[in-house]
Amino acid sequence: MPKLDYRNIERDATRCGGQAVVGGTRIRVGIVLGCYRQGMSVEEIVQQYPMLKPADVQDALAFAYDHLDDIEAEMAADDEDAVKTRGPSANWPAARQRHISSR
Repeated sequence: MPKLDYRNIERDATRCGGQAVVGGTRIRVGIVLGCYRQGMSVEEIVQQYPMLKPADVQDALAFAYDHLDDIEAEMAADDEDAVKTRGPSANWPAARQRHISSR
C-alpha cells in the first residue's frame, strides 16, 4: 500500500506544541476531528474556520484517522490542560447552585 501524502498537514515542534496542524494555520487536526465527531459536515467546518478549504478538512480527517492513537492522545492532553488551567472555578455550575440554595 503506498504511503499517503498529507500535503496540507504540518507538524512543527515550535508550533502548537508539535501537534499536527493544517498547513499555514494554527488549526490542529484534533480540532477538525472534534468538530467532525460532533456532527459538523465538512462544509460546516469550513464555515466555522473560513481559512480552511474543503480539501484541508478532508486531509485533516484522513490524517487523523491514519494516526488516530496520536491525535486522540493529543486531544486528551488538551482536555486535561484545559481543566488544570481553569482551576477551582471549573465547577462553577455546582458553586452557583450552592449559592442559590443558601439564599
